[in-house]
Amino acid sequence: MDKSTLLKKLRMTIITTFRWSLALAFLAYGIAKIYPGQFATGDFVYDSTKDSAMKLAWHFFGYSNTYNLFIAIGEITAAILLLIPKTSTLGNIIYLPITVNITILDFCFGIPARFVTTVLTCMSVALLLFEYKKLKRVFSDSPEVHRTSIHISPTKKVNIQ
Repeated sequence: MDKSTLLKKLRMTIITTFRWSLALAFLAYGIAKIYPGQFATGDFVYDSTKDSAMKLAWHFFGYSNTYNLFIAIGEITAAILLLIPKTSTLGNIIYLPITVNITILDFCFGIPARFVTTVLTCMSVALLLFEYKKLKRVFSDSPEVHRTSIHISPTKKVNIQ
């Protein structure tokens, strides 16, 4: 096997591993938000001298079932799109802002999952970098122009009216 073929196989293995890892993580987190519920609910009294920032965040996010459902739908949608090869880039475009937000919340509120969310964010960024050429064509301000030349014989006259 030549070096080029080996690199292509390695690239596809990394891409597939990242896609499935990201998808499975978000499926688990999305389902956990729906049933039995990832965040704390019920009566809440917060004492800033005794309670952690994580407790505050968990009760804040647990306050609204609608918000939990909204986040869960976003995570599950991104996960499903990542599992389908033809929609995986779209899934990752949806995935990245969600995982960046979660990572920032984990660092700001001292949530212990920050290592996992940092890894998920880095994997998502890496997948987008693997898709750089495709994304450049989609989001470029100056798309490629296919130029065709029309050759007119110098002996023929063309009338334009």
